Amino acid sequence: MKLWSGTLSPFSAKVRIALAEKGLDAEIAEIPWSRATLWGPKPEAFLAVSPKGEVPVLEDQELAVVDSTVINEYLEEAYPAVPLMPADPIGRAACRMWEDRADFFMATHVTTLIREVFMKPGGEGRDETAVAETLAAFEGYLDTLEQRLGVQDYLSEAYSLADIATWLCLTFAQTLGVAMGERPGLQAWYGRVGERPVVKAELEAVIAAAAAA
Repeated sequence: MKLWSGTLSPFSAKVRIALAEKGLDAEIAEIPWSRATLWGPKPEAFLAVSPKGEVPVLEDQELAVVDSTVINEYLEEAYPAVPLMPADPIGRAACRMWEDRADFFMATHVTTLIREVFMKPGGEGRDETAVAETLAAFEGYLDTLEQRLGVQDYLSEAYSLADIATWLCLTFAQTLGVAMGERPGLQAWYGRVGERPVVKAELEAVIAAAAAA
């Protein structure tokens, strides 16, 4: 099993955490990223299995799987011994919807903050309107999460792929100016997920990579 990955790719991080939580060994092939070069150079072997030239890609049993959500659902079906989704259809659908919401905020709003904050650390040329609109959008999302996590420990009935995706979304967002505020249920959940050994190790790797970028 081989995972083409980027340390600073939150979608790659989703898969790395899922692999580790399931106790699966995979060769990790990193595609380098920096403010100066962005993604690249990209090896031909990677481009051969990634139609869009994007990470992550999982190679397993002569199959190349793209898209973090598709990869994690493949892992859930192919390696079910350590489940990361509920067993029943209703629970699985809810888990998928929470994960999808996190991925939407990651792809849409966190990407905006990366472009306007991370890529412009001095503030020169920053679109402050876009940043303000993004921070406002996060306020509504955080309120929705607080409503859910104020009454239960996890987004699903137990720790799941939804928690992994959401935790990563909030982690990257917080480094770019988003604050969780006074939301005790959300804060307790964030700490609970962050204390998992696999998640803690992933965070340390991402912090180190960000400092070097």
